[in-house]
Amino acid sequence: MKSATRLLGMSFLLLAIGVTMRPSQGSAQGIKMTAGQTGINPGSGLFTIAEKEKFYANHGLNVNIVKTNTAAAVQAMLGGTMQMATGAGAAAFVTATLEGAPPFVLVGSWSNVFPYKIMARNDIKKAEDLKGKTGHVGAPFGTIPDTALRFALTKLRLDPEKDVKLVQHSSADPASILAAMDRGDVQFGILAPPFDLIAERRGYTMLLALPALGIPWQNNGEWVAQSYLRTHRDNVLRFMRATVDAIRFYFDQKEKTINHMTEYLGRSRNETEYAYNMFKNWLDRNPRPKVETIRTTLEAIRRTTPKAATANAASFIDTSLVDQLVKEGYYK
Repeated sequence: MKSATRLLGMSFLLLAIGVTMRPSQGSAQGIKMTAGQTGINPGSGLFTIAEKEKFYANHGLNVNIVKTNTAAAVQAMLGGTMQMATGAGAAAFVTATLEGAPPFVLVGSWSNVFPYKIMARNDIKKAEDLKGKTGHVGAPFGTIPDTALRFALTKLRLDPEKDVKLVQHSSADPASILAAMDRGDVQFGILAPPFDLIAERRGYTMLLALPALGIPWQNNGEWVAQSYLRTHRDNVLRFMRATVDAIRFYFDQKEKTINHMTEYLGRSRNETEYAYNMFKNWLDRNPRPKVETIRTTLEAIRRTTPKAATANAASFIDTSLVDQLVKEGYYK
């Protein structure tokens, strides 16, 4: 009888602990999420900081990061095998939503410029010389590098559908652009740091630096299906806390960040440091999504997605999570 009483008392004690313990300390520890990591640049690499510094675990998450691209991430998220995309840009998510898919929303974005340069063979001296040439986007059509290159060509008064031929890669692989240029298969491509530096060292010419245009552009951030955000808001909030921790680390822990990014990018340390210094000038400490960056995306895709011409840019963002973190004092 005493044993039964003791067991009953212990059960109530455990129940009380379970009720009063904060989610991050108890049953929520190790909430499983799958996130697609899209693109390869320092702006898409926050996840590697969050993983190596255990920021996800610190916020009660067990995150499985899957290397992918934005087009594939859209399909995986629609299929329910992936909950979020990190380091992602807007084009594929906005396009899918406008074409009738269940809506996606941007909940965080810390890279809001075009971080690319158009690099070309050294006998191409001006934009007009690109006519009739073949360019490489280093990623599948419809993803951010492709959209950015087409947008840039338009700014150079070239028709990306008629004046040039563009080829793609099955995954986000900027190194494939350099390899194709070295072989002579293509004459130009779009590259982000550090690959623009590598191209310059190989004698290629920079035709246009997109950051200098000052155009707002949602390049690296966190996208989620609106339905998942509605039913699993706390999971997404935890993910954003880890992302904010990684942003803070990125700005405040340069040497450790470069170590992490060197491994992530698979480049030499001096190339990685160059990329780090470039991106640090372009990035925001507060990842609150910006409506104007989505407006640029709508402008960039309206030729192929007519509904973009009348779409409301604000409908693609949700600032409530970042606003909540600010209100909580999570930002210093």
